[in-house]
Amino acid sequence: MDQRLINKTVRRFSDLIERNKDARAYSDYKEGINEGLEIAKDTFEENAEKFISPASGEDLTAKMQSLQDRFNLIIDTIVVHKKPNYSQDHLEGIYEGFKKSKELFKECVKEYYNLD
Repeated sequence: MDQRLINKTVRRFSDLIERNKDARAYSDYKEGINEGLEIAKDTFEENAEKFISPASGEDLTAKMQSLQDRFNLIIDTIVVHKKPNYSQDHLEGIYEGFKKSKELFKECVKEYYNLD
């Protein structure tokens, strides 16, 4: 796998995450969404080589769905433990951020296969 392509894809996903962070006035829920997006971004960066691979002979749609399924599985297995400074709104925001990251990943994967 071309390391430059992996790095470019990681940067693209990071940029998508940053652009989609909520910039409204402070709230626990909004901060939770942003934290969830940040956790998803870090998770992708740590595991990018597991997600991104060159298109082989398999159907492109199936390959993209497989990548999405793997990302979703990793995100769905992240457990955020309640900390003393986390309100219920903050925790709900984190999980909303995870949900939002799945859509952003889908967009990133579509763009990845257009890069080839």
